[in-house]
Amino acid sequence: MKSGPIFGEQATRGLRTYGMLCPLLPGIAVSLEQIEQLVRFAVEYGAEEIFVEPVNPRGPGLKLTQQALANNGYAEEAAAIKGIRTQQGWSQYATQLVSNVQRSIRKLSDISRLRFMLYPSRLKQEDATQIRQDDEGVIWL
Repeated sequence: MKSGPIFGEQATRGLRTYGMLCPLLPGIAVSLEQIEQLVRFAVEYGAEEIFVEPVNPRGPGLKLTQQALANNGYAEEAAAIKGIRTQQGWSQYATQLVSNVQRSIRKLSDISRLRFMLYPSRLKQEDATQIRQDDEGVIWL
């Protein structure tokens, strides 16, 4: 495993390193390429475990995020957030996110390091079934 510039110092001091990629937002950090970049960074710095979580769909957070992005000239990103404000949209986003994260970690590291936190209550039944077919690294909450 390649180590980052400070990894040797962390190990010498007995510090443990973890990656926390939470939440990964659509339109910002959800594509396979974007996730690979984040996973590569965590791996290079010696992350023992990599925690990932989709954005929480409850409460006003998504609506406020969409508005803030739109108000600041990020129309494409705001549209991506709007797309997950429905159960169908969020479920599809979460399902694709699980798949992309698993692919990235399998490519760049060891899937046993993945801790993908997932609440199934907002998933459509067909998406939950799809994820359960390969839920390695998924922690069902």
